[in-house]
Amino acid sequence: MENNKENMEQRPTPEEPLSDEIGAAVEVEDATANVDETVADETAEAKIEALTVETLQTELEEQRQKADEHLNHLQRLQAEFNNYRRRMAQEKLQAASRGKEELLSLLLPVLNNLRLALQHADQDPESVRQGVQMIWQQCEEFLRSQGVETIPTVGHPFDPMKHEALSIAPATDETPANTIVAEIHAGYMLNGQLLRAAQVVVAQANESSGASEADTSETGAGEAADVQPEPPASAADHPSR
Repeated sequence: MENNKENMEQRPTPEEPLSDEIGAAVEVEDATANVDETVADETAEAKIEALTVETLQTELEEQRQKADEHLNHLQRLQAEFNNYRRRMAQEKLQAASRGKEELLSLLLPVLNNLRLALQHADQDPESVRQGVQMIWQQCEEFLRSQGVETIPTVGHPFDPMKHEALSIAPATDETPANTIVAEIHAGYMLNGQLLRAAQVVVAQANESSGASEADTSETGAGEAADVQPEPPASAADHPSR
């Protein structure tokens, strides 16, 4: 009986192993929960990364399409500009050709009159003179129709912006200094702009003559100052009668 009691006292109580099993189960559950949370976080991060890459690829594709559209638009504009430039160059050449045609058509009557003047050169000098004068008038009318004006020269003041002095002449009462005396080659203005300067002869004051006159007056005054009257002769110098 005593041995049975001792054996019963030494046998563990059923509460001790139950508490250990509960603690182990709780730890297993916690570990499982941690694993599930870790797996869930990794899955969410993977989904975010996949979404980000997909979004970037979509945006990149959109930007590539826009760049292609801009490139095509630029190429079309460049082609249109090249066509416009070629068209303008062609129109410019055509306009220059039409201008030449108009100019030549206006000069043809002058050429005809020159031919007629040469044909009658041996017959009547007066007719030739009249023909040349008529041709000159036609040339002046043609120049005026093109906006060309003759620069006035003889009797007008010298203007270095319009005249070119090739020679000088002494100034007179009728042609004072800086006045144009003669015209060598006519000058012309085109629409208010200088086309060719007139080559002229300009009157200039004769400085050398003025200087010589001043020198002559000064020399005469000096000689008059040097001449002194002779003293009257004394009685001793004359012999007595």
